[in-house]
Amino acid sequence: MARRLKQPRTVETPAPDADAILQVKVWLLGVSPLVWRRLLVPGRYTLRELHGVIQVAMGWEGIHLYDFELRAGRYGSRELSASSPDVTLAALRLRKGARFVYEYDLNIPWRHEVRIEDQLGPDAAKTCPVCTGGSGACPPEDCGGPQRFMACRDDRFSFDALEDLATAGRAAPGQNNHAR
Repeated sequence: MARRLKQPRTVETPAPDADAILQVKVWLLGVSPLVWRRLLVPGRYTLRELHGVIQVAMGWEGIHLYDFELRAGRYGSRELSASSPDVTLAALRLRKGARFVYEYDLNIPWRHEVRIEDQLGPDAAKTCPVCTGGSGACPPEDCGGPQRFMACRDDRFSFDALEDLATAGRAAPGQNNHAR
């Protein structure tokens, strides 16, 4: 008599329904120190609405094209020939741990990674959407992208910049220096 081995049971987090609240972490790629935000967003929100929430949370102005890349599909601005971003998060059936990319300002893209951290019950919907945590100030929107931002940021802290700052702090000869 052959014995059958029991298959281990896998516990899957159920896909969110429209009433669920998703805890989402968004971080900006290519920038150091890390810039990130933790958001609570209703499952009934569309990708277009998630775009708006990310814009506010990160401090962007919402004046450029955007897209979401997930499951080999693209959803975003009409001008991109991408699928409509009017699909709800619940309809996408994103599970805990799912990751996808959000790009903003596609000429010099600001790439963000988005991760579904948790699915909360509808009782968490008191004040959604809401940013519950984060770190780092977002770079200026039209500063040339992550590489240019990092290069300019590094220039601000160079020895030449510190020397210029020290020089600017000294009063010119013959100038009254009463502001001390």
